[in-house]
Amino acid sequence: MKKGRVVIAFLLVLLTASFIPVHCLEIEELRKGRVLFVHAVSPGDGFSIGYKHSVELCSVWDYYRIDETFRIVLYETTFPSCNTGLPVAPSENETFHHDGDSFRISNMNRIIPSISLWVNQEYDNTIMIGSETSKLYSLAGNTLLGVAIKKEAVVRFVLMLSLIHI
Repeated sequence: MKKGRVVIAFLLVLLTASFIPVHCLEIEELRKGRVLFVHAVSPGDGFSIGYKHSVELCSVWDYYRIDETFRIVLYETTFPSCNTGLPVAPSENETFHHDGDSFRISNMNRIIPSISLWVNQEYDNTIMIGSETSKLYSLAGNTLLGVAIKKEAVVRFVLMLSLIHI
């Protein structure tokens, strides 16, 4: 009888947990609809994405934060030159800086619903979350990836974590 109550209690906890939402940064292989990476996020959290520019062959970094409504906000971009295909001027309310050997556009407040990017080992696509850095091409090879904030039930989030091997 005691075992039955424990099982029922466990099932009730599991059922209740299935309704608790978790916001997560999700990276998906868009062509196959396969989730490759998940990471729980909270407002104020940040991440950055770097890549080698295809024309200038220099490193470009975009810096993002999660706002209070779990939107992705681009707040800064850094790059080493203002040549072909790279930014040359800030938009309204943005600030352009030259920091010796690099340029920076800050005070950006661009809401980005999701990020689609073609990753390729040749372009060294990288994501940094906190102190953790991952090469994006190592997730699925040279392909189209999507980065978005999703709201998942905690049970689904835990299952996704257990199924993804990075």
